[in-house]
Amino acid sequence: MNYQDSEATSRVLPDICVLISHTLSRIIKLGYLENFEIVIPDSMEYIVQILCDGRLQAGFYNEIDELKRLETQRKIDILYCSYQIPEIKSKNELIKLEDDLILEIAVVTDSILLTSDKGLRGKAASIKQPVLYFPAKFQKNIKDIFMEPHDY
Repeated sequence: MNYQDSEATSRVLPDICVLISHTLSRIIKLGYLENFEIVIPDSMEYIVQILCDGRLQAGFYNEIDELKRLETQRKIDILYCSYQIPEIKSKNELIKLEDDLILEIAVVTDSILLTSDKGLRGKAASIKQPVLYFPAKFQKNIKDIFMEPHDY
């Protein structure tokens, strides 16, 4: 499907770094992505289990728990989906394929890709896939903003 031929979507697919850093839940709590569907493919957990160590895996699972909590507050809807990825023979192979797999899922699910990866942003833009780019250098800023007192 060509993006220009499709209707606007309110579906967001976060990349792994955005999840591990808790950037997504913070953006939602600040009101920027309320009422969006957040796509969480089952293959994302598989990728995290292979590529991430204990602390990073914990960050991923904590963020998923926080997104579930936000869903119960009716701030977002989580769309779980099954997405079969090719058999991966090694961690290095997965590292090389990770961006392409996430981008493919964004295209198939008609989602806006939320990433902090400049390379992934470029790949998405090159195929005219909607992308929200949140540079990694600003993840600390969003954490600092979030830590300030708010009137929610």
